[in-house]
Amino acid sequence: MDCHGLRDLSCLFASKRREGMLSSDLFRFAITLSFQQARAKIRRNVVAFAGIAGGIVLVLVQLGFQSALYESAVRLHRILNGEIVVVASEFRSIQDPTWFSREWLVMTQAHPAVASVAPLYLSPVAVRNIDDRTVRTLLGIGIELDEPALKTERLDADLRSLRIPGRILFDRKSQPSYGDVIGSYGDVIGRLRRNGTVDMTTASYSSPLQEPLTVVGSHVLGGTVVYFGTALMSAATLTSISGQPLQRINIGVVKLKPNANAAEVAAQLQKLLPEGTLAMTSRNFVRLEKRFWSNETPIGFLFDLGALIGFLISGIYIYQVLFQIVDENLAEYAVLKSMGYPNSFFTVLVVCTATILALAAIPPAVAVSFIVYEICVAGTLLDLELTTARVLGVGGLTILIAALSAWFAKRRLHRIDPAALM
Repeated sequence: MDCHGLRDLSCLFASKRREGMLSSDLFRFAITLSFQQARAKIRRNVVAFAGIAGGIVLVLVQLGFQSALYESAVRLHRILNGEIVVVASEFRSIQDPTWFSREWLVMTQAHPAVASVAPLYLSPVAVRNIDDRTVRTLLGIGIELDEPALKTERLDADLRSLRIPGRILFDRKSQPSYGDVIGSYGDVIGRLRRNGTVDMTTASYSSPLQEPLTVVGSHVLGGTVVYFGTALMSAATLTSISGQPLQRINIGVVKLKPNANAAEVAAQLQKLLPEGTLAMTSRNFVRLEKRFWSNETPIGFLFDLGALIGFLISGIYIYQVLFQIVDENLAEYAVLKSMGYPNSFFTVLVVCTATILALAAIPPAVAVSFIVYEICVAGTLLDLELTTARVLGVGGLTILIAALSAWFAKRRLHRIDPAALM
């Protein structure tokens, strides 16, 4: 807004003030003035506005990566076919499996609320890329086929073919670094569909003899930050590859009878089980995994720091724009102050201008973030999703930071000496 236009508006509202302007009139005048100032500043200084939007994009992307990391780490947890999980007391994450005796899981069947139990076996499996023979590691998942520990309908898998030793189901959401097993990036019209089966071999450095594996189908789960893919197989096949006895299970899954309270039963099972085991609800099992990545690895801290830096960038750019607006219109503000406009008027003016700048930056930031999310999904196959809750949360925090920036910027207005500027 140019100076003459501001003075014309000032004179108009000053005349109303002399007639006894109501506080609502002052408020509307401040909002009108803030709209004109923000619009003029955005039009003249695209770089500063892009900086505000860029900070929001950084926050959305960092939070998206963090959420995708945590969700990829608990994909397996969410499809466990039971309400209670039993693990070794030193368990921290499925990326580093621990084990306990299968007999301890069987003990839980003595509880009247327990319907069934099922063991789950986990082990990293090194395999050779079927195209260039390089070695890659995936997470091997072993289940009892008659009593699966996983919700097989969620895996979209046919387990019948796994009864033959050495047969596995390959993850359709695995990274293509294992070769064109089912087609690059999960294209099911790949080698598996063309040939019916795909032959692979293990690549264990500790054994001179490698195990032949035959991919006879696929399932849908997805990898993690550590393992870029998974392979589903019978417990017997996995133990023959890893050398882990069937009596040593990694996770015990307990299915309860209808209407049983999972939290109460878990507490009772904890008293029943020997020392060295933990019984918890499946929800707490998910929380335990997320807490590991958040508190015991540097990844959670780095993503939190990246989000904080994004908010700081937005706040600094908003403050810079507000400072320029105040500096450019300082003489006009002095005129208003000499006419008797209170400090509260200038507070509303600056806060509204900051809020408008933040609100105007959110839509293009969301659009750019959506494009970045799509690119990352295609490149990593992680579950990146730009949720409404995340957009609203980041938008609300951005407006709050804009208000804080306005509070710092308005202090100069309160120190204006009209006689020195007019």
